Amino acid sequence: MLLDSRRIDDFKTERKDGMPQLPAIYRLVPILFYLSLLFVTVVGSSALWHSRTASDRYQAVVLQTDQLKKKIETSKAARSELQKSIVEARDLEKCVLASMPLQSLVVGIVRSMEQGSNIVDLSIVRDPETPSQLKLAMTLSGENDKQIEKTLEKIQELNYREFSPTQSKVKGNLEYRASLLWRKPGSKTPTPAERSAQIVEP
Repeated sequence: MLLDSRRIDDFKTERKDGMPQLPAIYRLVPILFYLSLLFVTVVGSSALWHSRTASDRYQAVVLQTDQLKKKIETSKAARSELQKSIVEARDLEKCVLASMPLQSLVVGIVRSMEQGSNIVDLSIVRDPETPSQLKLAMTLSGENDKQIEKTLEKIQELNYREFSPTQSKVKGNLEYRASLLWRKPGSKTPTPAERSAQIVEP
């Protein structure tokens, strides 16, 4: 026998819910979850991009540093070679100056002597450290004191400049001592005596 569905429903009793309904605010939980995933993805991608950029910059800086180090080493090597060339040039200059004959200087001093003046003693010594510098010691006899001026003029004509001169009278003779510095013709470099004179002048 078939029963009417209405009658079957009448036998059911109403049941209470096992748990109360969740608040509506909890519906935001999945939204926040997906938003947090999106945020982590964006931040992670940005951090990864910055990391790669920083790594590329670091590699570029390391490469540039290596190149600069190579340039520095090359510059040091070139400087060392230049210093060697300078030393060789100075040695060559000393050799040339040391080989300069003093005959012309001696002849010039002798020919500058006027009648009545004589050379009692003459000494010319080359400075081993500075070949262009000579130590002159000269003793003249004669009544005319202008002889030394004429002799110095002749020395200057031979491109020698004197500095630190001293002269004194000993037993009627004139003793003159000075350092002679050979200067290349046309050179504008002042001698030590000329520099001292420039300092003294107001």
